[in-house]
Amino acid sequence: MLSRARIMFRKLRGSGSRSSRGSEPVPSAAAMIAESETVDPSPRAIHISDVRRSPTKLPCKRGKQSMSIIVMNAEGAADYLHLYRLLQREKDYGCEFDPTDEFDTDYFCDGYVYNVCFEPPSGLASRSAYLCLFQHICLIFTYDASSRESWDEMVTAYERARSRCEDGVLPFLATMIAAMGEGEGEAPVSHAEAEAFATQRDCLFVKVSPTTGRGICDAVGSLVELAHGARDQYTTDQKGHTQRYKRAEALGTLFPS
Repeated sequence: MLSRARIMFRKLRGSGSRSSRGSEPVPSAAAMIAESETVDPSPRAIHISDVRRSPTKLPCKRGKQSMSIIVMNAEGAADYLHLYRLLQREKDYGCEFDPTDEFDTDYFCDGYVYNVCFEPPSGLASRSAYLCLFQHICLIFTYDASSRESWDEMVTAYERARSRCEDGVLPFLATMIAAMGEGEGEAPVSHAEAEAFATQRDCLFVKVSPTTGRGICDAVGSLVELAHGARDQYTTDQKGHTQRYKRAEALGTLFPS
């Protein structure tokens, strides 16, 4: 599942160059068939602002889905409120920032509306009932790509969290590491090294601009796509509630007050 998401990240990063292929020769039928066999058929998540701006009305299925993203930020990196702002900034959605406005973070995927909520890790032990409301929970570690100290702090936080989990498996749908920076430059930790660190630990890796927010929309969209693929994992019936409550208790242990 995570490897599919990484493929999607590469596709999204390269999508800007596809429009320049108009002058290239048309591929053969065999080549087109071979390419179609390698394309990920998973539906793509679309930010609600793009849905509303679309001239075509997309059909919507019943049953809004919910996802909480817990954000652990190292020194100098975006916290959960900053990620809210960056998502809004990248999408140029709305005039005033309002973290209580669910429409700022809604995504549309395969006919379902996913409400995404960013959360701080502090106080999770006292919010078990609240966390039970979410079907999907993900974790993002953010660090300042220009600071070795910030990277080291992020690594320490990740290893500490994993050491508190049974068998070292984090109780999240997905874990993501986000480098907050404007480019490769003279970064003390290269993006290649950071991505290798993430891949070895089965985490997703993304680059996000702390100024424009570039990258955050696709990053959250990929998490929504993973949630869509696992939407039957935590159902809204009583059995699902029991599972979600146990998960919330595990999160309380993982992030004690």
